Amino acid sequence: MPRVPRIIAATLALAFGTVFLAPKPVSADGAASTRNIIFGAAAVGGALLIINHNKQVHAKYAAYDQRQAQLSAENANMQAAYTSEQSAYNHEVALVNEYKKEVAYQHQVVTSQQQQIAQLRGQAGVSHSMSFAQPTQPTAVAHSGHMQPQVVSYGWGSF
Repeated sequence: MPRVPRIIAATLALAFGTVFLAPKPVSADGAASTRNIIFGAAAVGGALLIINHNKQVHAKYAAYDQRQAQLSAENANMQAAYTSEQSAYNHEVALVNEYKKEVAYQHQVVTSQQQQIAQLRGQAGVSHSMSFAQPTQPTAVAHSGHMQPQVVSYGWGSF
């Protein structure tokens, strides 16, 4: 069965070749020659227009593909930047948690020391109205020239 379509196709090709491609006598008709030159120039111009159009279309496709590749690279860079920032944020959170623990510990120590001072004042019968401890040695005041208040720091530096 596949032979029949091949035979039909071969017969049609032979008929087309004998009818349309058979050599014809050349005529010296000037109008036909001018017409053929115009049709040939139009065909060449049309071909050039099609080629130029195809170049522009392919250039647009190439620009679109290049932009997509650039956006993909930017997206990858943004993802890397986001991951880096999130990692830095997580480190900062851990650091803040450690600071909170340290401040809580220092607060506990200060509270404990304040309780001990209050107990000592109660045992010695010292008035609670005293805000700073007085130096016991007279040389401390003599060397400094004037009294300086006691500075208490909880780790945040001095103000």
